[in-house]
Amino acid sequence: MSFNRRPTCLSSLFHEILYVSVLSCAQLLTQAALGNVLLPLKAIGDDIGIINQAELPWTLAAYSLTVGVFIMITGRLGDVFGHKLLVILGFLMFSIFSFFTGVTGFIKNGIYFHIMRAFQGIGPTMLLPNAVALLARAYPMGLRKSIVFSIFGATAPAGFILGAVFGSLFAKYTGWAWAHFSLAIFCYLLAILAYLVVPHELSPAVHPTGKIDIVGAFFGVTGLILFIYCWNEGPVAGWDKPYVYGVLPVSIVIFVIFIFVEMKTNEPIMPLSMWSVPGFPGVLACMALGWSSFGIFIYYIVQFLENIRQTTPLVTTAMLTPLVIFGFVATIAVSQLYGRVPAHYLLMASMIFFCIGNILVAAAPPDQTYWGLYVATILTPFGMDISFPAASLVISNRMPQHQQGVAASMLNTAINWSISLGLGIAGTIESEMAKHEKSQLDRYRAALYAGIVLSGLGILVALIFCRVPKVPLNPPIPNYEEQNNRDDLSNSISSNDLETIINNDYESE
Repeated sequence: MSFNRRPTCLSSLFHEILYVSVLSCAQLLTQAALGNVLLPLKAIGDDIGIINQAELPWTLAAYSLTVGVFIMITGRLGDVFGHKLLVILGFLMFSIFSFFTGVTGFIKNGIYFHIMRAFQGIGPTMLLPNAVALLARAYPMGLRKSIVFSIFGATAPAGFILGAVFGSLFAKYTGWAWAHFSLAIFCYLLAILAYLVVPHELSPAVHPTGKIDIVGAFFGVTGLILFIYCWNEGPVAGWDKPYVYGVLPVSIVIFVIFIFVEMKTNEPIMPLSMWSVPGFPGVLACMALGWSSFGIFIYYIVQFLENIRQTTPLVTTAMLTPLVIFGFVATIAVSQLYGRVPAHYLLMASMIFFCIGNILVAAAPPDQTYWGLYVATILTPFGMDISFPAASLVISNRMPQHQQGVAASMLNTAINWSISLGLGIAGTIESEMAKHEKSQLDRYRAALYAGIVLSGLGILVALIFCRVPKVPLNPPIPNYEEQNNRDDLSNSISSNDLETIINNDYESE
């Protein structure tokens, strides 16, 4: 199998490395913003006056909520105004609100911190779908694209650990706020680099009409926000509060209105035709189930280590470093599987890894040596680094070019929205266990059981609903000399070509 040629829009190998690196930083920094809060979470909570432990997951959920909800819009904005522009703005917004999040270290206000964490998520909402869209536009189907998407996926665990390391070090020696100030500086520099390295050929907008479904965006965002709000506020305030349980049916009604609006408009924010693509609904459902279980896994393994085994944030970070090491191992391994193994088997394998990770943490005794959890940190990266590249390739290469942004948005919405939802479900279970005076260890285990159930459902969904048709071993080779005309290429990847499965590699002549 050939490695393919370098895209002609990238002038040299060095240019290609910079291009992939800058765009991969979108994923890297999105996860870093989780790690730099999760590991020193207790220290941050004590510093800004968060006494109720049930409120602590909101520091993660508020960020994931913004990323998971608004990303549905920003992908379409990238299609309309240009993916390059949205990536640059994403880095700038990430920089600004990371700075203001760090300011909390001086004003000591928990409400302000939660609000700024929510606004901090605006940057990743712009970055993730448009970075994926730019990679999809630059690379035709083939081995080279598989490897690039694998690298993009591998930055997720690396980013989390990187954020955890700096967050823990700053919390211990200078103050946790400096982790966010450093992130702000780095994002600003990346905005400049993105302007320089993203080729001019990939700058123009690709949406045929340039229209945006504002009404649909309003109802879609509102419905998703209210739904996640009740699931994350329930464990804190209690599900018996009218303003908590009353929001749930309201959110469902609003989302039904959103679907009705999308059916009637000519330019939907979420084209309903996307749901007719074979395997697309199953892939999104599978990713939502798997990554919700991952959110539970990563939150509760940290709580288990720090609160049950009394490890420091730095020691906990060191214990989680296999996530990075084996994340890159997984990247190398799975990049060679695309085109050889059917997509639904890859997704099913990723769900199995997520499930085993939750099982190992839930079953871990309080006095067990570290090596018992070591296996969990080895296996879980394979769940991450198989699922994201596989799903990204399946979705991005099946969509016409003018829907690349919105397709990437839907995938990232499923991932990030489900993380927030998973934490809400686990938090609800933990709070109910607390009412029955269960021990902290029992509460953590009960929450992890929810992660096991979610990933178990993901296995079934991958096996049953993510099947995709096979393609010939030798499909037509794209004309590399015409890569600058991306519209012509998008026409060859249209809705009429839904029989074409993307996880087969093209071979260059």
